[in-house]
Amino acid sequence: MNTGVTPRMCVLVPVYNHGLTVSRVIRGARKRLPVLVVDDGSTDATGAEVERERTESAAEGMPVWVETHAVNQGKAAALRTGFQAALREGFTHAITLDADGQHAPEELPAFIALCERHPEALIVGVRDLVKERAPWARRFSNGLSTFWFRQETGVPLTDTQCGYRCYPLAAVMGLRVRAVRYAYELEVMVKAAWAGVPILAQPVSSDYAAPTSRLSHFRPGRDMWQISVLHSRLSMQAFCVPALLRRMTATGELDRLPRRRRIRTIVGHLLSEHTDTAERLGVAVGVGLFCGIAPIWGFQMVAAAALAHRLRVNKAIAVASSNISFPLAAPFILAAGLVLGHWVFTGGWIDVSPAAVRTQIPKYAMEWFFGSFLLATIVGTLGGSAVWAMHRWIRQPATIPRNG
Repeated sequence: MNTGVTPRMCVLVPVYNHGLTVSRVIRGARKRLPVLVVDDGSTDATGAEVERERTESAAEGMPVWVETHAVNQGKAAALRTGFQAALREGFTHAITLDADGQHAPEELPAFIALCERHPEALIVGVRDLVKERAPWARRFSNGLSTFWFRQETGVPLTDTQCGYRCYPLAAVMGLRVRAVRYAYELEVMVKAAWAGVPILAQPVSSDYAAPTSRLSHFRPGRDMWQISVLHSRLSMQAFCVPALLRRMTATGELDRLPRRRRIRTIVGHLLSEHTDTAERLGVAVGVGLFCGIAPIWGFQMVAAAALAHRLRVNKAIAVASSNISFPLAAPFILAAGLVLGHWVFTGGWIDVSPAAVRTQIPKYAMEWFFGSFLLATIVGTLGGSAVWAMHRWIRQPATIPRNG
């Protein structure tokens, strides 16, 4: 959807020790857009190559801006520097190109056209890693990251690690992102999705055949560990934190609130998510009561939260309801499950004499197990229905009697 804003785009090339390929990347990109290079502390011929391209481009009237880090700080720092420089130069969008030559600058027009149609979106390059014969380790890590990205955002991307992207700068710089190195790009995507920024896919090619395409500074051990830790943190937030709170967290809005108001906001969203209808509220209570009574001792709250998440009902209410089996009530729940199960199997009352209990323990255990699930179903259904009816009654518009 075009918002009426005409984007002003540049190509951002973060580079570290890619003296063999950076000139070709810059030369291909500046035929189509202004280029901004961030030299992240290179120690090879990269600096000289970039300076040569900058001089030639100035003579041709297509500027190349250069930002330089004195020492290598990692890709996250290079991108942040580039985004800030692009904003300073008046650009609204930055299309990032890796300097190793894997990406084709000839595909920039597709990004430009899609950005002009959807300037509000973050556009992500999507590769066919099988067709491009990417290394097995790259395909595996990308598949794993893609799976978790979908769990965290609900966005069905097939590639989350491609560096060919178009960033809406104002939206991206407004996100609270803590990750470093290669995990930074992933957290930007997740936080952007949480903040309501559309994520669009743009098919791209990638050259893994050329020897220079393997000049990656990705460190499999350390960087995969950082990405794994990031996914663990983000997936837990996606599971536990309501969508509106995630949006406020992603944009820093929650951190800017005074402490008391922040606490009230968190509690309010935890208790109000997915409670817009009587049906959803009733199901949340019913799920919690079922899990609290079912014979899954030690896992009631976890099961209630997982089932509520699956059914898209309020997790906090479900977890609170699962505490029906608190210590004082637990003996009565155990006894009720045993009595109910015995009655279903035999049609009579249970014999609790010491002699009967000693001889019938296996039989009573099976009856208790079945009876507990039956009791959980009955109580969950009745409790959820009661809450549903009460909610409908409370929300029913009051009728004003007419006079005379």
